[in-house]
Amino acid sequence: MKKSILLLPIIFFAFISHGQDISARLRLNGKWGYVEKSGKFFIEPKYEGAQPFSEGLAAVRQDGKWGYIDLKGVVVVPMKLEAAEPFSNGLAKVRPENKFGYIDKTGKMAIPATFDKAGNFSEGLARVRIGDLWGYINTKGEVVIPAKFTGAKNFSEGMAMVKVKDSWGFIDSKGSIIVNPTYSGMDIKPFTETMKGSSEDND
Repeated sequence: MKKSILLLPIIFFAFISHGQDISARLRLNGKWGYVEKSGKFFIEPKYEGAQPFSEGLAAVRQDGKWGYIDLKGVVVVPMKLEAAEPFSNGLAKVRPENKFGYIDKTGKMAIPATFDKAGNFSEGLARVRIGDLWGYINTKGEVVIPAKFTGAKNFSEGMAMVKVKDSWGFIDSKGSIIVNPTYSGMDIKPFTETMKGSSEDND
């Protein structure tokens, strides 16, 4: 009696609204596409890489380069980026070459790619590394919290976790310390992780 092996595709449950349905990224035979809740593809699996849809667009990779498609699968930002992240606050973190910057939904570079490392926008602010230290910029690219931290996390609930030397604490959206940096990484967690069970890595 022959044994049959059922090969299940890998589904990443990064859910988004698609009309009245829910959709997710799905990898089939090594290629990524997007399916509705029913399991039907609304964007066929043809991409080497794929990010979740966010604000109506998703980053996808073809021939080693990243670009963005809309919910109909139409390419709205050409596949010419080295790295790309989901949109947040109307902007997406991208790496055209060696540095990170941010584009708008037309693909225009809204904030020049001048950062060695950076995070996604959250609550109107994004963490960026300037030299060896981290600070925060607004959606205009203005540094609103000076780069003076040895580590930084995204804002959540009006607060962000920051590192001063070897200890972590919290600041508010104006950069004022609200929890003194006296904790090790094992003692304190970002509020996003505490409340939602996840957090973004510190790049």
